[in-house]
Amino acid sequence: MIWTETVFKAETNFMAQQTPSQLSAGRNNGRLRRTAKISLGILLLIGASVASYQVLKEIFAPGRISRFPVRDRISLEEPNIKDAIPADMTKNGQGIRIGVAPVVSPEKSMEMYQPFIEYVGRKLGRRATALYRQTYSETNDLVRYQRCEVAIVCTYPFIRGEKEFGMQALVVPQINGETTYQSIILVPVASPAKTLLDLRGKRFASADFISTTGWLFPAMVLMDAGENPNKFFGEHVITGSHDRSLQAVVDGFVDGAAVHGIVYDQIVSEDPSTLGKVRVLAKSTPFGIPPIVAHPDLDPQLKQDILSVLLRMHQDAEGKSILAKLHIDRFVIPDANLFAPLRLAIGRLEKWR
Repeated sequence: MIWTETVFKAETNFMAQQTPSQLSAGRNNGRLRRTAKISLGILLLIGASVASYQVLKEIFAPGRISRFPVRDRISLEEPNIKDAIPADMTKNGQGIRIGVAPVVSPEKSMEMYQPFIEYVGRKLGRRATALYRQTYSETNDLVRYQRCEVAIVCTYPFIRGEKEFGMQALVVPQINGETTYQSIILVPVASPAKTLLDLRGKRFASADFISTTGWLFPAMVLMDAGENPNKFFGEHVITGSHDRSLQAVVDGFVDGAAVHGIVYDQIVSEDPSTLGKVRVLAKSTPFGIPPIVAHPDLDPQLKQDILSVLLRMHQDAEGKSILAKLHIDRFVIPDANLFAPLRLAIGRLEKWR
């Protein structure tokens, strides 16, 4: 308290000793300092705003946005957002939406399936739009929520969709006279592995978690050997497509991968040098081949029209040429028991009751 009083008295004496002109000058200096601080703050704020504007302008430049055209996107979150082709257009025969699962990478899918999709649209007298999604589940959701009329899916997602909402298999492709395909487990050509069990703790690749050839088969092999497939590998890499899984083996990024047998055959036929870079470790028994599917509530007349186009596609020159590029002989109605073994295997893996 004594120290405080002493300081107060000293300040009072000092102020008393100042002349009026000195006091006025001091107040003016104080005002100038405050004005300078405010001005500096305003300048900094303006600078930050300009910098933010430039960043946002760069991010949302028209050239960048144009890479993601609105017509290629469907929202499954809000029912009022329009689809790539509005629903009313599909009712009066103006459009048809075809979903394509990422069995191969998006760029390869577009190259492979676009002629097929355009052909189906022309035969139906409708404007066809392809809907490509990044995962098998997303493609299933297009069918589940009726955001597409038909879709090309893998067998595992089909069986899931069949159980969850009654997804229907319309047709299956016949390839080399067969309606089955296999899973192939690959390793780098120099790998010492003799069986899948030799890849314990290694890095393994699959196209998708719900891929018959990419994951169901190796998972069943491990389960039959008394192993937990979810804990067997050191790292399970989901590549997004079978051609990427194969490339991951070629590049040495993974120690092994399970791939779609037909995709493997197609890649080898296009690039025979692949045979010198990978080695087949194992092959599955034949599975029912992936179907073209529809929602159970698809308009019956449209369903019949689509069936008619697909089942007759091999009978005209253009359709036959398009099928040949897809390595497909023709489309056929699937046998009632074609997918029965897979239903049992998937039920076991997912512990369906």
